Amino acid sequence: MKKKFLVTSLVSVMALALCACGNGTGGENAAVSADGAAAGEDAGPDGGAASENETAPEDDTASENAAALEDDKETAATEDETAKSTAPGRHYSTITEVLDFGPNITKIILDTECELAGASLSPSQFEVEVTRTSTQGEDFEWPQFMGAKPEDYLNGTRTVTNLYLSDADGNPAQSGTCVTLEMYCHPMQGVGSTMCYDGHFNVSVDVDCVITQKEPIQTDAGTLEDMVFNQNDGNRTLYADLLKTGSFDHPDTPLSYVYYEPETADEQKYPLIIWLHGAGEGGSEPVIAATGNKVVNLITPEMQQYFGGAFLLAPQSPTYWMDNGSGQISLSGDSIYIDALDKLITDFVETHPAVDQDRIYIGGCSNGGFMTMKMILHTPDRFAAAFPICEALPDAVITDEDIQSIVHLPIWFTHAKTDTTVRPSQFVIPTYERLVEAGNTNVHFTFWDKVLDSTGLYTTEAGAPFEYTGHWSWVPMLNNECTLDYDGSPVTIDGNPVTILEWMAAQKKA
Repeated sequence: MKKKFLVTSLVSVMALALCACGNGTGGENAAVSADGAAAGEDAGPDGGAASENETAPEDDTASENAAALEDDKETAATEDETAKSTAPGRHYSTITEVLDFGPNITKIILDTECELAGASLSPSQFEVEVTRTSTQGEDFEWPQFMGAKPEDYLNGTRTVTNLYLSDADGNPAQSGTCVTLEMYCHPMQGVGSTMCYDGHFNVSVDVDCVITQKEPIQTDAGTLEDMVFNQNDGNRTLYADLLKTGSFDHPDTPLSYVYYEPETADEQKYPLIIWLHGAGEGGSEPVIAATGNKVVNLITPEMQQYFGGAFLLAPQSPTYWMDNGSGQISLSGDSIYIDALDKLITDFVETHPAVDQDRIYIGGCSNGGFMTMKMILHTPDRFAAAFPICEALPDAVITDEDIQSIVHLPIWFTHAKTDTTVRPSQFVIPTYERLVEAGNTNVHFTFWDKVLDSTGLYTTEAGAPFEYTGHWSWVPMLNNECTLDYDGSPVTIDGNPVTILEWMAAQKKA
């Protein structure tokens, strides 16, 4: 029997050649008009004071001339700064990290071309101006639901929090020519991000910086001044650079994907983790399926050690997994991508023989949580476990037969009570309760009160942890912070408390 449910939107809105140069001071010597003199004392023909019959200049003439002089100074200063920022300067490169709120440039490496041993460094020595532009060569469509479009939403000034001598890769060093700037990032400041929401999906942006030296730097070799860095040598995205790309030609719905392949040993098998992205990460850039959220955390050494090494497969849909053929998000429970994704998984496993087919795990967030549920209902015997996060398959479209088909499957749900995008009462709660009632003894549900920052880096003015929107329950899951079950008790294996990834790594098809 189907239940009534509220249709809810699921699109979550959801980043110079010399060692010293002189500063130009153009405009300071701008001349006053030839017939201008001191106010009220305009010279007469004989060089004396103006006669009574001659008209003395009005008092505001001098003021106008002074104002013009100041305007000339300001214009010249602006032109000087523009020339400095656009003229070929020194080189820099950037390092991006995928944070809880997406990919952000966290470090900028400057090559001063001068030996820096003994340098006395301070964050106030550099100013960083950022210009972000669409990789599509045009300005972004601005979604109406985000309100008025700010004039400078792609550009801004960033804050340097720390800096140190480094090598060209950003590693600390005692000498050399490079300085690495550590940049402030915040969930509410998009200027550090390497992607932007275009009204449909998150897409990559080109990021150009102009880093200007504002204070002298004393080194053992002397003083460095007036350096400008505006030659971009490229960006590295940590862990995302380990991903490979691929495509799967399906006659109706071709898919692209990124994947990670662990270092493999002869004859050894490794589990496969399949991640299905949210609504904001569809489109035509497959890497965003793994970097729009902190999915690359699954391939860090800390997380890989739970599995003894694991493959990661992150497919990308051109539209939404919840597309039933309309091209939009639908709550009908149908998807045009089920067959294509099923065949893609089969093809990937067949072409990567080191995958352990008894340890294939599937999960994803929101729109991807919907597709996780659809895939385990489609081929319930393929998977060793599932981890749906804020899953968006309405319980009203899940039949009792569906529940019975996955009653044997280990499943760990994650959601937050504050989620108003995918309301738990219409989705995860009744589905979880039906699985428990049907007899699934290995189904778990971490139900967060709210989604809070756990790094300690982001707080309110009162010092409380920064609170993410309630829909973002993928943040604690991808950080392996899910440990509690629906009743608040720890999830255990053989009596020992486990995290969600420890639990997942222990699951294997019978």
